[in-house]
Amino acid sequence: MRSVWVLGGLVALMVGFGSGAQAQQMGAGSTAGLGAGTIPGTPFGGAIDPSMVQMREGFQVIPSISIGQRYDSNVFFVRKSPGLDREDFVSTAVPQVRGYYVGESFTVNATAGAIGEYYAKNPTLNYVGANTGIALDLGKLLNRWWQGASLTASDMYVYSPQAPAFLIGDLSGSSANPFARGFQVGRASVSRNVARTDLSLPLTQTVNLIGSYANGFIRYGSSEVLQPVLINSKYQTYTAGLSLQASPQDLLSVNAVNTEYDFTSQPLGSFTMRGGTVGWEHTFTPFLSLKGQAGATVLQRELGGTTSASIVAPVGDLAVIWKDRTTTMAVAYGLGVSPSFQFQAQALRTHVVSVTLTQQTGIPELQAVANLNYGRGEQIGASAGSGISYVSVTGIGGLVYKFSPEMFLGIHYSYSNVDNKFGGNTFAFDRHVMQISLTKAFY
Repeated sequence: MRSVWVLGGLVALMVGFGSGAQAQQMGAGSTAGLGAGTIPGTPFGGAIDPSMVQMREGFQVIPSISIGQRYDSNVFFVRKSPGLDREDFVSTAVPQVRGYYVGESFTVNATAGAIGEYYAKNPTLNYVGANTGIALDLGKLLNRWWQGASLTASDMYVYSPQAPAFLIGDLSGSSANPFARGFQVGRASVSRNVARTDLSLPLTQTVNLIGSYANGFIRYGSSEVLQPVLINSKYQTYTAGLSLQASPQDLLSVNAVNTEYDFTSQPLGSFTMRGGTVGWEHTFTPFLSLKGQAGATVLQRELGGTTSASIVAPVGDLAVIWKDRTTTMAVAYGLGVSPSFQFQAQALRTHVVSVTLTQQTGIPELQAVANLNYGRGEQIGASAGSGISYVSVTGIGGLVYKFSPEMFLGIHYSYSNVDNKFGGNTFAFDRHVMQISLTKAFY
């Protein structure tokens, strides 16, 4: 059984993760795969939804816990195989402590949590993961000297024995999931951290100077695949630009972006992306808006002392968002480039389509959620049938019932289908997950 798992993971890892350059966007709303809870709020899907917390002046500490049970049709992330029982029943516990401080000069939002999972049929898969994060808002302090300025800084660390997969995420906002690229890898221990700071300075009533800096790493530990396949990396991203409030309905922007990856495990090397984008946000009505940006990046790889020729690739994204009293829906498309984090970190062109829906039902306490992601990726510059490519579809639907602002029940079903190709080899699998979870906060 272990050999089947290893083989499946090896082929699966040919594609790799999503863009580490965008990992600075990883916020509290991301999830750690379709395993742990899928209720928004924390990296593990959450012990508490921050939108339910009314922040007030002073210091607040909010402990919480989420417990869940799920059926997973494919805990090994492999295709059907004779003699291999892929399904299991998994129990999950997610304790968490969140702290807020709202002062006259700054605001702090900190969190620390863990996740434990127990597998009824496969106890060797049992694990404990952890996450910590802190966000600092210095806007009030900065406004004493520069009216309208904003400054935020944050750091997020996540350890998970389940590597990032095709995570459920809305691609329409700044907290879009950076790993939502469409590929599900085999089970592996992953540590990742990202520190980020964002600055906005008004130059006139309509023009703002904007900039950001992010520094992060991705490290792999124990794995059920051959370790050399996975490449540890660190990266940093610089952005700088201008935004123009052209009208009450229109926001224009231009940004220069520079991202540098350094691969810290064999083979040593680097991967750089330098380019820029122009953006447009438009509000059609109080309910309907559009966000988009488009541009290009110049790619260059250096491995083993050999520098590849530069490649110019288009990048961009577009989202249409509808939001009224009962319904929130976003339809988004993203075109990106990223290293694959496997073998020689080949450059991948990725396409992601995301549809996200939140619907308030006729029962005030009951909310319906749905998400559909389609991802496709291919190796840049590879001849037909010889490079890396994948197609992945993931969907989730569920209901959240709020007994009170402090306690809610979630029932979710998800389906994922993955079809990957590398060097003429094909690897495909699907996965069904049915989960029920109960979350209680104490505040």
